[in-house]
Amino acid sequence: MVFFVFCCFPGEVLVTTRFGGVKRLDQLKRGDEILTLSKRGGVPKYTKFYTWGHREVDRTTEFIVIKTITGKILKITGDHLLFGEGCITMKAKMIKKGDKICTISPDATLLEELIVDISTETLTGIYAPFTMSSDFIANGFLVGCYSNIDNFQVAHASVLPLRMLHKVDKSWKKQQGTNFSEEQEGLHNYVKNVFKIWENLPHRVQTVIEK
Repeated sequence: MVFFVFCCFPGEVLVTTRFGGVKRLDQLKRGDEILTLSKRGGVPKYTKFYTWGHREVDRTTEFIVIKTITGKILKITGDHLLFGEGCITMKAKMIKKGDKICTISPDATLLEELIVDISTETLTGIYAPFTMSSDFIANGFLVGCYSNIDNFQVAHASVLPLRMLHKVDKSWKKQQGTNFSEEQEGLHNYVKNVFKIWENLPHRVQTVIEK
């Protein structure tokens, strides 16, 4: 499966926004700018949250709980992408105790931290925000916006039309006072359509795309 958002984060995960300070994922508003790090040089920057790829407030899911040597803790589903040593994207379920993972340092630069513990926890509520840069800082960890795929570049390219639509269509701003983000439930319609396209591709084409 080439696409990307059956897996997510719990609502309690924290992000840093440019104007609203620290927020839980379940408190994000469409248009919020979220802290992230450039994967080249690890420079802090802000990226716009433009829609939910997936959001289900009542769905119960098992999350992997990753703890680093400095005490940072991230809860994430197993097929979601994060950044391991060398800023290489990998599924969370592939991370092992003793591996290193990309985090943000106290001076807001890229840091690779040792993982000291991995466990699981079942929680209710799943959230997968889409950002313009395709990544963001979650609980101090550099994570991707996609899952269910190994090729990060393919996933990011797949949502290019959705990003472009957001840039040219500003009508969503009129909905900011109507809690649009909270009302969206389930998979984004664009994601559903990509699934349909993917399922109709010949297997050999799917194999080439996933490489």
